Order: sequence, then structure tokens, then C-alpha cells
Amino acid sequence: MTVDGTARARTRVRDSAAASSHPLAYVRRNHGWSYQDLARVIAEHARALGVPMAARREKVWRWEHWGVVPEADSQRALARALGIPVTELESRPWPRWLPAHGGMPDCLPWTVDGSRTALKAVLDNGAADPRGFPIADEQALLGVIAEWNAAAADSALPDAAECAEGFWDDAPAVADGAPGLFAPDGSPGSDGESVVAWLEAGVLGLRRLDDRFGGAAVRHRVEADLRLVDGLLERGGFARADGVRLLRVAADLAQLGGWAATDTGRQGAAQRHYLTGLRLAHSAGDASLAVSLWCGLALQAVIARQPRDAVAAAEAAVRAAGGTPPAVRALAAARLARAHAALGADGAFRRATAEAERQLDAAESDPGPPWLYWFDAAELAAQSGQSLLDLGHAHEARPLLEQALAMQDASYVRDRALYSARAATARALTADLDGARALAREAAALAGQCGSPRLSEALNTLKVHLDARP
Repeated sequence: MTVDGTARARTRVRDSAAASSHPLAYVRRNHGWSYQDLARVIAEHARALGVPMAARREKVWRWEHWGVVPEADSQRALARALGIPVTELESRPWPRWLPAHGGMPDCLPWTVDGSRTALKAVLDNGAADPRGFPIADEQALLGVIAEWNAAAADSALPDAAECAEGFWDDAPAVADGAPGLFAPDGSPGSDGESVVAWLEAGVLGLRRLDDRFGGAAVRHRVEADLRLVDGLLERGGFARADGVRLLRVAADLAQLGGWAATDTGRQGAAQRHYLTGLRLAHSAGDASLAVSLWCGLALQAVIARQPRDAVAAAEAAVRAAGGTPPAVRALAAARLARAHAALGADGAFRRATAEAERQLDAAESDPGPPWLYWFDAAELAAQSGQSLLDLGHAHEARPLLEQALAMQDASYVRDRALYSARAATARALTADLDGARALAREAAALAGQCGSPRLSEALNTLKVHLDARP
């Protein structure tokens, strides 16, 4: 394929992805409307409102693909067709008033009850729509950040027992250390503590599977475990300490679910898992896990090509990281660096990278939470190398990406394939075509062992660069 032909193909794919992620596209799918169908519906309702209007499919396409905001008459006509009160158009500016459920009900309190409601919404809506949720707009994300800041300021992420105060009072009285309600005959054990410990170990095992096979291999199991935890929370009967640990397990699973959705190209679903996980982490009083969830949102936004959202989420991670272990602070700084690189802010990227390196050095004596096992010098080098590629500094990116490959655990098959492809791209951009092709073959061989749209995109990008050179 020629460079021009590849570029046109990539443009078509990008346009298709943009359409499917816009809330208006979600509405069209639910009603079975084509662009022309929707234009005709709007024109009919506009005439009913006394406004003559032509039914042009091109304007609907521009609303979805170009981010054009429909004129007021078109919005009122569409609202009439969908049964949406006109007041919604004023209180929730386009496209937020569209009935494209995102699995995250508005105005939920940052409490245990609010967290459980959000979790149920994600599980229920995800089952109803296997294609995934629409991507939230920038204003919606900024609203969540404002809510988080207010909730954090109000409670300052108190210890877990205090944060859950009021919820466990409604559960059957069970003293700490006493047998819980759940006594399965198998490996989970016969008390609440054993059940939670079994679930905690299961999340860590799923993370290891993701390292090996990618998000597609684990996402259904993650959803199943989230349903299990939701059912346990619904039934209650745990001692307070075990119940709080169960909330933490739910937050951890939501984080992994967000990552699996990101890795499989389901960006809207990824956002909803991360946002739900934030509520659960807050309810569990786990600041480090909250930082991880903000970091997940930041990387998801980078991958979805929403760099301003990425910076906003990464800055929230850095703010939340105060008082957490150095490894957690290093993760937050690394995600901020990647977000700034996606935005093209070279200086800010380098400052954040230097802070990530400093914090990671300090983490040698304090490795941080068990779930952060994967964030090490190899991962930081790989992320810095990718950022430098984004900034157009292939000569700087190449040694970092190759250093990451040399240091990385061989069991991380998906990431080794990804970093091999990126290192090959750096070699192609620095005129080492033989080296680029050798790494490309390695990346392709590893890619056959796992599945990831991110990996496919990296290989396609590499092919464009190789095809462009003799």
C-alpha cells in the first residue's frame, strides 16, 4: 500500500471511530437511524415547531465528525423527537443532554451507597450495550474532577473504617474476626476474611494474565468478578474491616476493567470503569488506588487522542498522590509526562519525567502497593520513549525504547510486542531500516500470541514508516 493510500485508510478508520464514540452516534444506533434518517426526523420536528428546515445528512455528519455544535433550532427539534425537555438543553449544553447513557448516573454522592449505585449502572448498562459506552466530553470530565476535589476536601480521604461509616450499620451485626455469612465449600474459605483474600489474589492473577495475553483475554472475567463483588456488597454480612477491603477489591477490579477496555479499544467503557473505580477507592479510603485510577483515565485519554483531557486527569492524579508511596507518585508524574507530550508541551514533559525518575529512585526502599509491580525502570523508559516519539524526537526515543526492551520481563508478551514495534518505528525514523525490519519481525511474532487494538495500531504505524522508505 502507498503512503497516500495508507493515510486515506487510516483517516477512514479514524472517522469511523470518532462517529461511533460521539453521543449522537450512540443515539442514532439505538434508533436505527442513518445520517439521512436523523436529518429527516429533525426537519420534520422543526417544521412542527414552525421552523422550515432542509433534511441534509451532511450537517449530521459534521456534528459527529467535526465537533460542530448544531444550531439552536436543530437542537430543539431533536430534543422534541427524543422527548427531552427544552430545559435540559440549557442546563446540559450539547452534547451532554443527549440520552446516550454512559453508565455513570449524574449527581451521585461520593459515599458507599453512591459508589454501589455507580457500579450497578456500569454493570447493567454494559450488559445492555456490548458495543460500549460513548466517550464523555471534556466538560463532563472536568465536572468529575470538580466533584472529586470537593469530596476529597470534605473528607480528606479518611481512613477506610471512617469512610465506610454509616454503610455497615445497615448490615447484620458481625464483629471483626467473626465468621461471615458466606461459607462456600471450595477454596474461598468459610469466613468473610477468607472470601476477600481469595478475591484479592484473583485480581492480581488477572493482572498477570493481562501482561501475557492482553486485555481481551481478561475483560469478561473482570466483569464477572465485579458482578460477584457487587452481589456480596448487596448481601452484606461482612465485618467492617472485610467490607472495606471488599470495596477496595471492587475499585481494583474497576481499574483493571478500565485498562482492559482501553487495551481493546472500548474507550467509553474504559472511562466509566475508571470513574466508578474512583468512587469505590474513595469509599475505601485508598488514596494510592485513586491515583492509579486517575492515571488510567489519563493514559486512556492519550490513546483516544484527547490530550487536554489527559493532562486534566494526570494533574488530578498528581494532586491525589500527596502522601502516597514514592512509586505511586512516580506513576502519577509519568502519566503527566505522557499527557504533556501528547499535547506537544516539550518542556512540561521533561519536567514531569525528571520528577518521575526522582520518585522511582526513592521507591527502591518502598515498592508501593502490590498492584503496582509492573511500574519499574523499564516501563518508565518505554513511556518516556513513546512520549519522545510523539514529540518528534526519534533520536532520543530510540535508546530509551531499546533500553526498555532489554530490561523488560520476557513474560510481558503484549508490552514487549508493543515496545518492539515502537522501537522499530524509532529505528525507521533514524534511517536504520535493517534494524527496524528486524524489530518489526519480532513484534509481529509476539503479536500473534496476544490481542490488542493498540498493538495493531502500533504495527500499522510502523508499516507506514517502512513503506515510505525504499
